[in-house]
Amino acid sequence: MTSFAFVADDFTGATDALWQFRRLGLTGCLVTDAGRLHDGYDVIGIATTARASADPVPVVLPVLRAVAALRPLVIQYKVCSTFDSSPEHGSIGAVIAALHREELARGPVPVLAAQPELGRYTWFANHFVRSGAEVHRLDRYPPMRDHPVTPASESDLRVRLVEQGAGRVGWLPAWPAPSEEAYRALGADAAFVADAQTEEHVRALGRLLLDDARSRGGPLYCVGSGGLSHALASAHAAAGAGEREPEPLGPAAPVLVVSGSRSPITARQIDVAERAGWRVLDAFSGLRGTTGSFAGLLAEVAESLGEGRHTIVQSTRGPARDPAAIGDLLGRIASVAVRAGLVGRLVVAGGDTSGQVVAALDARSLDVVASLAAGGPVCVLSSGDPACDGLEVALKGGQVGGADYFLRAADGTPPA
Repeated sequence: MTSFAFVADDFTGATDALWQFRRLGLTGCLVTDAGRLHDGYDVIGIATTARASADPVPVVLPVLRAVAALRPLVIQYKVCSTFDSSPEHGSIGAVIAALHREELARGPVPVLAAQPELGRYTWFANHFVRSGAEVHRLDRYPPMRDHPVTPASESDLRVRLVEQGAGRVGWLPAWPAPSEEAYRALGADAAFVADAQTEEHVRALGRLLLDDARSRGGPLYCVGSGGLSHALASAHAAAGAGEREPEPLGPAAPVLVVSGSRSPITARQIDVAERAGWRVLDAFSGLRGTTGSFAGLLAEVAESLGEGRHTIVQSTRGPARDPAAIGDLLGRIASVAVRAGLVGRLVVAGGDTSGQVVAALDARSLDVVASLAAGGPVCVLSSGDPACDGLEVALKGGQVGGADYFLRAADGTPPA
C-alpha cells in the first residue's frame, strides 16, 4: 500500500525526494508518466517539467489527481529548496490555488522549503541559503537574486506565494519546535509557511503532518523541498530506526556529464574536473546557426569517450542561450553516446535539462541507489531501450554538491 506520493516540478528534485524516503528504509519508485503509477511501494513519485512551464497547473493537476487515486496518506508537490518560481514561470502559488479551487486540499496547505542538510533555512517565514561559511537571505544570495528565469526579489515566502496567486498565507513558527497547538490554530488560510532551522524542527513538523494526515478521510496535500520529504519519512519510520548509509558505487569510466545549469556552483565543479584532466566541450558549438555543428560536436564527444576520458558537454560557461534548445541538444548527445555503449555513468546538471535528457533515454522509471552529495543521488534507470536500461545516472541540481562532485561521480564515493 502506498503511504506517500509526490509530484515533482523537475527531475533533479524528484530524485532527491525519493532518496529522502529510501534512506529511511521505505520502498519506492520514481516514474516518468502517470500511466506507470501503481501502489506496489511505500512511496511513489512522478517527475514533471512544471518548473519550466509558464503555467504549471495544467501539467501537474492531472498528475495530482492520478496519484490521489492511490489513496496515500500524504501527497507532496515537490519544489526546489531555493523556491525557484515566479508568477510567470513554475508558479508554486498557482498550484496551491488550484488545489483549493479543485477542492483537493482541505484546509491550509503546509509549505516547507527548508532543508537544513543542504543549508536551506526558513525563519520568520523568510528563507535563507548557506554558501560555504556564509548564510545569505534568499534575495541577497547571488545565484538566486540574479537567476536568469526566476530571480528572487523577496525572501519572505508568504509574500512570494501571495504574489503568485496562492491567496492568504499564514506562518507556523518553530520556537523551539513547531507545536501542535500552533498547528491547530492556523485557521482558514490557503497555505502556511513552516519555519525550520534544524533537523529537529524538520522531524517535529513531520510528526505533526503525519498525525494530521492519519486523522483525515483523504490525503493531506503539502508543498515543499526534500526537507519535507525527509520530515514525512522520519515520522513514518519505526522508532529508533537508523538512516540508510549511502553506499559507495565504485568507480565508473568513462563518465559523461551534460550540463545546462547556469549556476556558479556547477561552473566551479566543471573547473575542478577540467584541472583534473577531464575534457570540457562547449555545447554552443552544436547549436544550429553556430560556426560548428551537431555532428562535429558529437564526433568530439565520441572520440573523447572512446579514449576512456571523462567528458563534460556544457552550456554553463559563456552567455545564456535558449534553455529548451540547449536541453534538446544535450539530450541528443547523451542519447547517442549511451546507445553507442560509450558511457559508464551519466551525470546531468540542471533541473530543466534533466527532464529533457531523461526523456531522450526513453526512461520509464528510476530508483535511487546511492548518494554523491546531499540532494544529488545516483539512480538506476529503467528504459524501454535495452541500451539505456540499467544505466547509472545522477541528476544534479545546479546548486547541489561540493566542488569535487564530478570527481566523486567518477570515483563513486559519497562525501566524507
